[in-house]
Amino acid sequence: MGEVVIRLSPKVLDIEEASSYLSISTGVFRKEVLPEVTQIKLSTRRRGYLVSDLDKWLEKRTGQRKESSNPWDDII
Repeated sequence: MGEVVIRLSPKVLDIEEASSYLSISTGVFRKEVLPEVTQIKLSTRRRGYLVSDLDKWLEKRTGQRKESSNPWDDII
């Protein structure tokens, strides 16, 4: 029987991965993105950033955020 390989996309990225995901330097990430996204404490020294928050930041930045009729979408 053949092996099944399932690739999972990470939900949380560290600062280097998050800045790479957005194609910007870590310095630009700290200055432009960090004030607008939530940091997740992964351990005493590591912080992470939700991919969904990074996507929302990018959509907001590019003006491509889709309007939703669900008022809860703006809260999440």
